[in-house]
Amino acid sequence: MIELSITSWAEAQNLVKSLRYQVFVIEQKVPEDMEWDEFDQIAWHAIVTADNQTIGTGRLIINDRVAKIGRMAVQSSRRNQGIGKSILKSLIQTAKEKGAQECILHAQTHAIAFYAKEDFEPHGPIFDEAGIPHVEMRLIL
Repeated sequence: MIELSITSWAEAQNLVKSLRYQVFVIEQKVPEDMEWDEFDQIAWHAIVTADNQTIGTGRLIINDRVAKIGRMAVQSSRRNQGIGKSILKSLIQTAKEKGAQECILHAQTHAIAFYAKEDFEPHGPIFDEAGIPHVEMRLIL
């Protein structure tokens, strides 16, 4: 059974660190010191579990009326099963519930179409983040 919850870093960190390390540091070669930051402490974290294992995660940082979605990761063997879409929809809903009026995210360029399916629109030029091309995308809530 697959379950999705939204929680604090205190509750999430032991559940998501291994997955984020695998996806970002190992698979995508993001420097480890760039993966962990002070924003984890203040973010809401989506956690998807199956068979007592974390298979997906994402985070939401709310700053006034703007919510930033980031650190979206799904276990490689579970991709293309709708898990990322569920995480994204859950984070958008949480942003709405917390009073945000806009969601932004930095999409890896290969994922632009994924976010566009949920009505995010590219904004600005492509830029480098951790050695990976990204574009900012926005969604008015």
